[in-house]
Amino acid sequence: MAEKKKALILVNPRSGRIVARRTAFSYGSDFRDTEYEPFIRMTTGPKDATDAAKRLADQFDLVVCRGGDGTLGETINGVLASGKEVPIGYIPGGTTNDFAKSNNIPFDTEAAIRLILHGKPIAQDVGLFGENLYFSYTASFGLFTKSSYATDQRIKNRYGYAAYLAGGAKELRHIREIPLRVTVDGKSVEGKFIFGSVTNAYAVGGGLLKFSKDKVRFDDGLMELVLIRKPKTPGDFLKLLSGVSKGIYDEKYITILSGKVFLFDFMGEEVPWSVDGEFGGDTKEVAIQCIEHGIQIFKPTEAIV
Repeated sequence: MAEKKKALILVNPRSGRIVARRTAFSYGSDFRDTEYEPFIRMTTGPKDATDAAKRLADQFDLVVCRGGDGTLGETINGVLASGKEVPIGYIPGGTTNDFAKSNNIPFDTEAAIRLILHGKPIAQDVGLFGENLYFSYTASFGLFTKSSYATDQRIKNRYGYAAYLAGGAKELRHIREIPLRVTVDGKSVEGKFIFGSVTNAYAVGGGLLKFSKDKVRFDDGLMELVLIRKPKTPGDFLKLLSGVSKGIYDEKYITILSGKVFLFDFMGEEVPWSVDGEFGGDTKEVAIQCIEHGIQIFKPTEAIV
């Protein structure tokens, strides 16, 4: 009898609208009669998934995580830091799950597990924020950014994406224009912006920002930069938000550029970032780059918006 492969399964029990009720035994049962021998680890706090994946990835043939975008981001960071090219499986269990939505990964736990067990890993680009922080789908600053990581997890679990918007709405009274010079593959853009992001997804912020499927690919070595200027009137602002939620962008206020390397200079100001929905730090200057085919992840071969 052939020796079984080993699967490390990282479970965030606090992620999502409903606290994970599945036990370690139930997750193990899904894998036990397959080619994989499961080893389940329940995460206990921030960065625990990163630490576990980094320490243990070289001992496994597959790393699976159950949680939200933040848990997936932590797992990706751990796997890449380990130096081993091990495929990643994702069982969505967060509040917004933008990565899963863009990549058509099932939200149903059993369906997601079947995809991992019977599918094939596909090459996916990832972003590198600064020198050693990777992200699966977005790094952003400005309006609505702080609310994504500052909102209490219990509120996120209960109210879902409405909690993000409620947190962001509080910021509307204090919209701040951020001075910025950003260089994208040698081309510079300068101005004052209320929001910016480097993205590799069809939808970000639970659908607040949407991109056309024919303009975004997840394996082409490119990511999309979105910059939003401050509208002149409240009416223009509401029209702007309505438009971007439908994938319609007013060029008077919005700049979109695709590129591989993004160099941000905030003119001496320290600006906070959200990286895959988690706090990424305050920076005056930062480089973001797209790592082509940085990970191998199980997902359907055809993704949808």
